[in-house]
Parts: sequence; C-alpha cells; structure tokens
Amino acid sequence: MVFRFVPHRGGSVIVGTEIANNLAKIGHKVTVITPDLELNGDRYSPDLHSNIKIVYVQTPSKSNLKVAARRCKANLEKEGIKLGKVEKFDFILTIFHPFHLVPNAAITCAKKLQIPVLVKIDDAIYDKSTGIKSLQRRIEKMISTRALKNASKILVVNKNTEKIMHTFYNVPFEKIEVIPNGVDLKFFKSAKKLPKKIIFSGVMYHHRGLDVLLESLPHIIEKFSDMNLVLLGNGPEMEKLQSIVKEKNLEKNVEFRGWINRNDLPDQINDASISIGPLKRTTVTENALPIKVLEYMASSLPILAISGTLPDDVLVDGKNGYFIKDSNELGERICKLLDNPELTESMGYESLKMVQKFSWEKIVSDILKSYESIRN
Repeated sequence: MVFRFVPHRGGSVIVGTEIANNLAKIGHKVTVITPDLELNGDRYSPDLHSNIKIVYVQTPSKSNLKVAARRCKANLEKEGIKLGKVEKFDFILTIFHPFHLVPNAAITCAKKLQIPVLVKIDDAIYDKSTGIKSLQRRIEKMISTRALKNASKILVVNKNTEKIMHTFYNVPFEKIEVIPNGVDLKFFKSAKKLPKKIIFSGVMYHHRGLDVLLESLPHIIEKFSDMNLVLLGNGPEMEKLQSIVKEKNLEKNVEFRGWINRNDLPDQINDASISIGPLKRTTVTENALPIKVLEYMASSLPILAISGTLPDDVLVDGKNGYFIKDSNELGERICKLLDNPELTESMGYESLKMVQKFSWEKIVSDILKSYESIRN
C-alpha cells in the first residue's frame, strides 16, 4: 500500500515498483493498493510482472497531492480490508513519508486482517519549520507516532534513521531493522566515459545543494573550459538555478535536460565521469541513501557529496569519491578528477564493486526474511 505508484514518477515509486517486481519474479502474487491521484507531468511506464495487480482507490481531492495525502486514508482502509479478506494477504508492506496517511491506513488494515505490516521508511522527518507549519508538523508527528507503534516491523535504510525512528517516534529498537534501498544492477552499466561530463539526476530540492555546485563552476571552468554539467530532472529550485547559471554566464557549460523517460536514464548517466550527491547537510540528507547515488555507483561513477550526507559503506572518502566541506573544496576535487582520468576510472570501479550488495534481489530477500521472523 503506497501513496504513489505507476504511472507517477519519483524515488518512492521506483522503490515500490522494484520491490513489487522482484517479489513477483520469485513467484509471489502482489496486489498494489494506491490512491487514484491525478497525474501531472510525464508518465512512468516500467515493465510490470504479470503477478502484479494494481488497485487504484478513489480519493477525494485527487488533484491536490497535499490534501489527498490526508483524505486518502478512509477509502484505502475500506478497500484494503475488503481485498485482504478475499485474497488472503500474507502481509502488508507500506512506504512511510511524514506528510501522508497511507501507512496509517496500511497499519489499520493489517490490524483488522490480523496479519503483519512492514513499514519501509522513505523520509523519516521534515527539515525544521516555523510558524503554522511547525504546528502542522507536530500534529503529523503525533498521528505517525500513534500509528507506528502498531507496526510489526519498521525497515530503515541505515543506523541514523534507526536512531531517528526511536528518538523522534518512540519506536522500540527491537521493532526496527536496517534494510537499505536497492538498485537494478542490470539496468545500469559501465560505458565509455566522456572525460569532462558531470551528472546530477533527481528532483531539484534546496537540500540537494545544486547552488553550491554552481558556485564552484567558474573556478573549474577557468581550468577546464570544455567541462559539461548535465542536470536531469526538475523541482522547486529549477528557476533559481537557471537564474544563477544566467547571472554567472555558465550557459555554455551547464545543460538542463529536465525529466527524461526512465528507460533512457542509463544512457544519460553511464557516459558521465563524475556524479553529484547531496551538497547540503540537513535532517533529510544526513546519512541518507538516495536511489540516484546507487544508480551512479552501478554506472561506475565516483561520487562527490557534502560530509555527513551518505553512509560510510556507500561513499568512502578517497576510495570511490570525496566528501567535501564547501564549494571551494568541491571545485578542487572536481578539478583533481578532471585532471586525472585514471583516478576517476579507478574510483568508478570501486563504486561498482561496492554497490553489488545493494541489488534489489538481495533487498527483497531481506524483506521476506524480516516477514518470516515475525511470522515465526
């Protein structure tokens, strides 16, 4: 049970799709229950296994995501309980984000059906807020805390999120298990690299820190006038970033390609030489594990990110990339990699070796083991 599924796009949609497909491939029948939200933007149309059935549930205010996120709960509960009784679900898996009530609906369904419910944590908490939003966040925290205590298992991507779930939502440590996100290793591949191409892929949020990257570019361009920064995606920061590019006269070196079909994503990433992870440390990015970083690694790319944002088994400073402290150091590290293609290649190879343990096959196997541990 998830808030968004195909044909919508986004990191949580990819996670849900990969989990469903990999469960289906090993013989399980999977029912995906999701709100019937209005589609804005391009469609995401991955190949789905024949063992997957999608049930789109009628949702009030479906054209307004923020309102639908709250109003979807009642109908999801009714549909989930009805389907569960007919199809005899073994367990329910849901993906948590603090702004919607789908996990609450999933937990209620599981309780009524007397089956386990596993809650996979996407984003655990918001960045800090003030004023009326701060009050809203406190209410959301109370609602989520009340629901999460009834979950059978909480699946987190790393130890940092485990700590947040315990201290912020009062979830007992014994209910929490670390199971990271995954990547389709067959979808991405190593390819001949364009030696001066730098890549970023994803939603352009403030916490991604792309303004920090643009701040470092003039210094880099002085030494490497032919370097090419390719930005894939869109988001709230898009117009601001475009203005910075114009103000700094970076148009020749920066390319905004917008959203692209996911099937074309490997071709956009594989031939890059350097990849960009989070460049600002916030409560959202601290020790997080964005899907795009695993995709960079599967494409044999070194990673650059601000210190404290990625787990130490994903980015090992000096081995498969660099942690940096500010835009100056970011510029220095990029120049070093652009000036040393052999170093860039060896770091990319280390990324590829390190990412093997994050295959979706392994992640789904671990999820099933977590379910088995509850059942037994």
